[in-house]
Amino acid sequence: MKRYLMLVLTVLFGLAVFSGCGGGPKIGSEKIIERSAPKSPDWVLTPFVEQKGYLYFSGGVTGRQSLNLGNREAKAEAIKNVAEGISVKVRTEFTGAVRGSNINEDDIGDFTQDAIGMVTDNLDIQGLMPEEIYWEKVEKLTGPNEVKNFYNCYCLTKMSVADYKKARDIALNGLADKAKKEKDKKAEDTAMMLMQKLSKSE
Repeated sequence: MKRYLMLVLTVLFGLAVFSGCGGGPKIGSEKIIERSAPKSPDWVLTPFVEQKGYLYFSGGVTGRQSLNLGNREAKAEAIKNVAEGISVKVRTEFTGAVRGSNINEDDIGDFTQDAIGMVTDNLDIQGLMPEEIYWEKVEKLTGPNEVKNFYNCYCLTKMSVADYKKARDIALNGLADKAKKEKDKKAEDTAMMLMQKLSKSE
C-alpha cells in the first residue's frame, strides 16, 4: 500500500512539474498589448544626448494605471534630466577649458556650481515642450485567468545648443560682475578665461 501511495504521489508530482514547465504563460509574466509606435524608440534608454545642434533629454515612468498621469510624470522626469544633463555639460566644458591654464581644476568646484545654478535659471526648463511621447500598455498575468493592465510612459524634450550657450555666457558674465563687485580677482579671472576659451573653441 505504501509503495502504491508513493507511486501515486510521484506521478502527481511529476504532472505538477510538467504542467508548471509547460509552454503557457507564467504568473508574473508581462506582454505589451498596445503601443504608440511600432517599436520602442532608441531615446527611451538615453537620458541625455547632443545631436545636430540640439540637446535632447528623455525621462520615463513605468507601472502607471493612468496613461494621462503617466505621460505627465514622464515629462517631469525628462525635465529633471534636463537639469542633470546641463550640470554634466557645464562641468565637462569648464574642466576641459581650464586644462593647460594656471587654474587648478579643484579650485573651480564652487564656481562651477554657481554657474550651473545661473545657467539653469536662465533657461526656461519648465517651458520645454515634449518633442516626442512614447507609451506602452502592458498586460501582466497576476493569477490563473487573472490579468492587470498598466502603462509605461516616456517623454523626449529638446533645446537648441544656441540657447544653452546663450544661458551659459549670461551666467559667466554674471559671475564675473559679481566677483568684480566682491573684489574676488581669482573668480573674475576664471570667468573671463572661461568665456574666452569657450568662445574660441566654438
